[in-house]
Amino acid sequence: MLRKRWNSHCIFWMNSTMVTKAALYLRSSKDRSDVSIDAQRRQLQELAAERGYLLTAEFTDVVESGKDEQRPGFQALVAAVRNKRRGWDALLILDTSRLARRRHISLIFEEVECRKFGVKVIYKSLPDTDPVTEMLLKSILQAMDEWHSLTSKAKGLAGMTENVRQGWRAGGRAPLGYRLEHIETGALREGTPVVKSRLALSDEADKVRKYLKAKAMGGSRQLALKDAGLKIAGSTAIGIEWNALTYAGHTVWNQRNEINDTGYVGGEKRKPRSEWVIQHNTHPALITDDEADAILNMLETSSMSKSRRTRSDYLLSGILKSPDGTAWHSDGEGSYRAGKGKRIKADVIEPAVLAQLTDNLLAHDFVAAFTKAAKRQTEAKMRDTELPNLRKELADIERHIIRITELLAQTTSPAPLLRQIESYEQRRIALEEDVVRRTEVEKEAQAVRNLTEVQVSKIMKGIAEDMAYLDRERLKDFIRGLIQKVELDVAASTFQLTYYLDAGNKVASPRGIEPRPPP
Repeated sequence: MLRKRWNSHCIFWMNSTMVTKAALYLRSSKDRSDVSIDAQRRQLQELAAERGYLLTAEFTDVVESGKDEQRPGFQALVAAVRNKRRGWDALLILDTSRLARRRHISLIFEEVECRKFGVKVIYKSLPDTDPVTEMLLKSILQAMDEWHSLTSKAKGLAGMTENVRQGWRAGGRAPLGYRLEHIETGALREGTPVVKSRLALSDEADKVRKYLKAKAMGGSRQLALKDAGLKIAGSTAIGIEWNALTYAGHTVWNQRNEINDTGYVGGEKRKPRSEWVIQHNTHPALITDDEADAILNMLETSSMSKSRRTRSDYLLSGILKSPDGTAWHSDGEGSYRAGKGKRIKADVIEPAVLAQLTDNLLAHDFVAAFTKAAKRQTEAKMRDTELPNLRKELADIERHIIRITELLAQTTSPAPLLRQIESYEQRRIALEEDVVRRTEVEKEAQAVRNLTEVQVSKIMKGIAEDMAYLDRERLKDFIRGLIQKVELDVAASTFQLTYYLDAGNKVASPRGIEPRPPP
């Protein structure tokens, strides 16, 4: 009996000291054809059983790229390798691509970390062979992994570029003012319909449109945000401005430089506009191409020479034009300049424009023309033919919701009914907002329709008087909200104002541009 016990104890001691303890490293990527975590685990468990290894630890990275080291599972693995009390000396991996798709990452991990701390890396895909042959095979496989990664990236970029050329989104969220509209292309991938997305207008579209139009005319960012009713950070607003071409209805790709270990490639976040991939007219536009160009020009100018620009130095930036459409811009030295041509002093043209504006606001003929134009523009808004149908649909949906709610008390499976209520409720909210908005537009149009020339004259007189008390920043925004453009003919020494309510018609008469003090 004593001998039997001793033999049993001896056998247990020998088994516990001779069994090799091992860990697994498993990684899956975003590739649809990639090897799943479960499949990797199963194959490595079979390898461990064949070699008599005892598995004691597992490190996993799910949907993680092998191009860098910043993977939670991989970082935990490195920390465990460095820990002398880890309890295992072998690491099983399916193949070299699971560890990394960059040779330097694999080499540093194996030759520096694992070799230093006595961990042997075993790949199931590599056959048992001599050390020299194993090293050669491993180097070849690692090089192939890196090549595969680089070519996959190139193919992915090519695919996204082609998507852009066809008017589809290349990924990412919809910019503020739009929503993603998902569309089935008719193709199938692994039996599943392929769905791509395009941009459609969202509930915020009108606010974003108002903001961008104000910025295109040179308005200050904070005041434009306030007037548009947008409660977003200044940095977010700048991002919206850089997407001006998207808001002009175009799909844009390849705007930003890649990021490496030291920052953006080339030291700049954005590439030159000449390198952007642009597909025109792919979705509804909120602003015109000219407005988008004006916004981008201001951003680019600001990037190159922030110290030379202030927000309110030039009242007519963005609206001062030559008869041929050439824009006059501030030169930073007190003058406006058209391209590389002539200059005109700001203190000459600005007082003359303000004087003409004041004269117009007080002139009977201008008040009459303004009143007529306002009423003409509101005629189509006074009777919204869609409103009755929308109100009927809203009432029908509310009745459906009430009926389904009553049925909930009579069923033991409420889930389908709750889904119906949720669907109806989403539609009800959207309809209600649309009805309220359209109703307000009708009311405003009716109010304008009922205005008399006497009432408009009083309003104009009040505006003219208030202009004298506005600071330059607010005066600048006021001018841009009323005047579409100031057409300056230097050769004839005249200018003419075109107002938004009568765009296309010259409301004001030309006058000289000799210096004239403001009223």
